[in-house]
Amino acid sequence: MEKSINQRYVLTEPILPMLSGMLYSGKDLPLRRDVVFFVVESTDEAAKEAYIRKLREVAPLSDNRFLHILDVGMEPNYIFAVLKTFDGKPFIQELKGHRFTPEEAVSKVLELGKGLMDALEEGISGCSVHAANLWLNDDGQLKIINYWEKGTHTQRGAQGLGCLLYQILTRSESIPVSFDTMEHRLREALAAIPHAEQDLLISTLRRVWNDQETLASFMLVLQGLRQDTAVRQDVSMPVWDRQVREKTEPESAYEEEEPVEEEEEAPPRRSLGRTGRKLLVGTAIACLGGAAAFVWLGKHQEEPSGKGTSPAQTEHHAPVQPPHHTYDIPAGPEVANDPNQKQAEDEIVIVPNLIGLQNDTAGKQAMAAGLHFEFAIEVNDREEGTVFKQEPAAHTQVPKGTEIKYWVSKGKQQ
Repeated sequence: MEKSINQRYVLTEPILPMLSGMLYSGKDLPLRRDVVFFVVESTDEAAKEAYIRKLREVAPLSDNRFLHILDVGMEPNYIFAVLKTFDGKPFIQELKGHRFTPEEAVSKVLELGKGLMDALEEGISGCSVHAANLWLNDDGQLKIINYWEKGTHTQRGAQGLGCLLYQILTRSESIPVSFDTMEHRLREALAAIPHAEQDLLISTLRRVWNDQETLASFMLVLQGLRQDTAVRQDVSMPVWDRQVREKTEPESAYEEEEPVEEEEEAPPRRSLGRTGRKLLVGTAIACLGGAAAFVWLGKHQEEPSGKGTSPAQTEHHAPVQPPHHTYDIPAGPEVANDPNQKQAEDEIVIVPNLIGLQNDTAGKQAMAAGLHFEFAIEVNDREEGTVFKQEPAAHTQVPKGTEIKYWVSKGKQQ
């Protein structure tokens, strides 16, 4: 098809149907350049005027993680926005066949998150980061197509980015209605990494799903993961990358030799500066860097020695809710002679977020992270049996085996 607009633009062919309109390829005749058109059909003059105002409000945004708006206009039956085009195609068309490694997926989600935070300073918020609203450059960079309309709760902000990470890791176009379903599919996609590391990664995404992480705090976690990955490019990562690919790519992908990644994605112009200040990256990296290595790199992939006591055994011998408790995971026989003991003591782990959890669940989370714990029961407005405070704070970097403390509510004072 070819359709002329204002004797300046020509729409050539449809690219992708979107929620409120259609994406077309086309040309800007006077400037002799390729462009992309976002076209919304409407004959309601008031609705078209309102939509044009919305487009003009966001048009000044020049962040290169968004497709820039070059022009807007109205025709009798539709509204159009002229967008700057790039080599590549809609990401949804490449989702099932992409070759991003898990750390590359984290990096791309992080960059989009920085773009969202910079856009907030321009008064732009709530746009969808679902894979269907993203453009994939030939150099691997993701860009948001429509940023003037609001996405649903699971498509925007921290939860939207968490769902996007799920989409990239599992190559799934749809988002399940429950996190339990998401967890099952994530574990299938990440089956090559140890269970302990799967648990820590998935628990972060669960907190995002439950709105227990803000956009800024989620960005801190991702920033720590990416920073640590850049520093620690040891032999374990390529092995892990290859294992994950074997679990997630179609069999036909292995018939040909995998291409070598040519170069890293060029960083966006505004990836530092304002976003860096907002995230307090310097402080966050110091806090999360070591923990991210444990979560992401799979550096120590052997199973634990098995000489510790299981959570069930520990609970069996624990006293029944006195005002103050201390739980330690007792050492099994011959631990003193275990050559792996010093290595375990030197491991750095991340303190899980226990606030809002029930007492027994909080204890299990602490032990799963390799920590000892104690808790106290105090009067608090929270529901009885719920954790309302903890020390050290969630996401803090500590040596494995550190004792943490949390406080459990016994309800309001009568």
